[in-house]
Amino acid sequence: MPHRPPATFRYRVYNGLLLFAVMVVMGTSLLSLRATNQMQASVELASHTQRVLQEISSFWGLMGDSESHGLRFAITGGEPFLLEYRRTVLAMDEALDQLQQLVRDNPSQANNLEALRQLHTRRLQYAATTQALQLQANRGSGAAAQAVRQRLNEGVGARMGAEMRVLIEQMIRMEGELLELRNEERNQMIRQNWATVLVANALALVAGLFGFSATRRMQAQAAEAFRAAVQAEQARRTSQEKSVFLASMSHEIRTPMNAIFGFTNLLAERTTDPVQADYVASIRKSGQALLSLINDVLDLSKMEAGKLELREEPTDLHEVVDQVLTMFRQAAADKGISLAAEFTGQAGLPLLVDPVRLRQVLINLVSNAVKYTEQGGVIVRVSCVPCKRDGRCDLRVEVADSGTGIAAHQLGLIFEPFEQGDSVDGKSREGTGLGLSIARRLADLMGGTLRAHSTLGEGSSFTLEIPDRALTDAPVSVQPSTGPSVDFNRLPPLKLLVVDDVAWNRDLALAYLRDTHHTVRQADDGIAALADIREQRPDVVLMDLRMPRLSGEQALLRIKSDPLSANLPVIAVTASSMSEDEHWLRQRFDGYVRKPYSKVDLFEALAAHFPPSPEDAAPDAGEAPVARDEPGPGRDDAEAMAELRQLAGDARQRLRASLRMREVGHYADRLQALAEALRWPALEAHAARLHAAVEAFDVPAVKRLLDASPLPEEPSDD
Repeated sequence: MPHRPPATFRYRVYNGLLLFAVMVVMGTSLLSLRATNQMQASVELASHTQRVLQEISSFWGLMGDSESHGLRFAITGGEPFLLEYRRTVLAMDEALDQLQQLVRDNPSQANNLEALRQLHTRRLQYAATTQALQLQANRGSGAAAQAVRQRLNEGVGARMGAEMRVLIEQMIRMEGELLELRNEERNQMIRQNWATVLVANALALVAGLFGFSATRRMQAQAAEAFRAAVQAEQARRTSQEKSVFLASMSHEIRTPMNAIFGFTNLLAERTTDPVQADYVASIRKSGQALLSLINDVLDLSKMEAGKLELREEPTDLHEVVDQVLTMFRQAAADKGISLAAEFTGQAGLPLLVDPVRLRQVLINLVSNAVKYTEQGGVIVRVSCVPCKRDGRCDLRVEVADSGTGIAAHQLGLIFEPFEQGDSVDGKSREGTGLGLSIARRLADLMGGTLRAHSTLGEGSSFTLEIPDRALTDAPVSVQPSTGPSVDFNRLPPLKLLVVDDVAWNRDLALAYLRDTHHTVRQADDGIAALADIREQRPDVVLMDLRMPRLSGEQALLRIKSDPLSANLPVIAVTASSMSEDEHWLRQRFDGYVRKPYSKVDLFEALAAHFPPSPEDAAPDAGEAPVARDEPGPGRDDAEAMAELRQLAGDARQRLRASLRMREVGHYADRLQALAEALRWPALEAHAARLHAAVEAFDVPAVKRLLDASPLPEEPSDD
């Protein structure tokens, strides 16, 4: 009995501690729940603030674009700039509407936004007056042109833009301060929550264990979110670093390759000694292999960085396959194997795909098939089967060979980078092991699959399947000419300025144009180029992009901002292989060539601005198709002549619009048959030249020859 009070006391203490522990648990739970809700609300507020910042930044960027397009229109009068300006203004209006919805709970920002909208409206009204005057100037009004120049010199629009930027910077600053405050509040909440959990663990074991378990779960979720954020940031930085790497590698490797290829081709034209010619051919072949490897590595890197973009165009599958087979026909003939193609389904209709990447996949597959086939042949089967959706089909391309075959355990390995299957016949074959890896990645990028099936000793088949492709009636895409024959004297006499900080690249352009009627001057950077333009007034500028002191882009801006040189064609010379760089070049420069560039590339870039005279083989479309002293048909055949007139009418115009090489080839064959029926040498020679241009895929020559149609004079009524 005397010991009961202490036991009762302990019981009461334990009960009190238990009650206290329960109260601590409940209090901790309530505090944690409150902190969690506050953190969620804080995160939502921070996300809202970040979205406002993004919209403000987007409007700022659109504002810069509108100023650029508006100024270009006011300076050059080019109406495409006006269209781009109007599109940008619509996007700016949408951005302002979006911002109005986002900042309606913030009176200060709402007032700033209203002021910004008023400035934007005033700026648009002022710009509209300037653009109306410029349109009048385009129609020949000198007074309007003077008014435009006066308005540009007054700088009213620039001052409005500066006022808008001040407001935008103020809004960004306010949102940044708000974001910082909300982040600090969130961090403070996190610290308070941790303190609550630690106190609970110290005061009550049960409450501590419960809080510890809950906290561990919350920690795991927070850590996972943090790791995801870190990984996303690392992925973004890695993508940026890869982009920088690709741009640098492309420039650093392609720049010397430009000189290697260019001077090798020039040396091949001048070399007559057979032994030396073999040496030059070996250099050229090795250079092509190196460039192919460089392109493969860069393509692989671009795909890994997510920088490779597709450009879907109406494409003639027959023409793509014919081009690929033409590349390997001689190699197949040398080995005594056949090379053929089969087309089924709707494969004859234009299809919306990326012709360059589809051709790249086929080149890799056909190249491997020819390489590993010693007897029999290679066949390319193309089918386009209608799918469930109208106007669409499933594309299937199979490249089958009767070669050595691939072991079953290597069918997955061959699609890995830098991996090649074993040669079962013991022969050593050249290759980097990148072709099939790139082909499969391109198939994935196009939304398709690339599968392989093989039997040792019997052959292999690779099947590319791209489902749900759209059929189209639009004109098919035309690839540029690859013909080796270039005569720069067909261009009018030009004064060219070659700007490059690498001396041998300037020397290469000079060597391409040596012994022509053109004058070539050189400058080693943008500053020297500007001085030469002011003094010598060249007709065209070949501008490298990466140069010390003043880059090609900076030099371009100064050239175009000077009224005396604003219309001077500036052709970029780039070593970049990035698709976004190509889009950027097309927007800013008057043309571009990519290193290493050939005579054909340079000729086509110049011909885009200075139309060449017709070749001796092709009469000018504006003159009589046949010289008056050229003998006409040697045989009177009214039926053949009627068919000829029909071919030279609507049929020729349709071919001129579509430039489908396969159909042009059929047209040339029919002209040849009619020439034989009419005994007409001039028509026969014309058909032969057209057929040769089709075989070489010489697009400019095909255009000229289609424009010229040998026909006798129409009988006169006089």
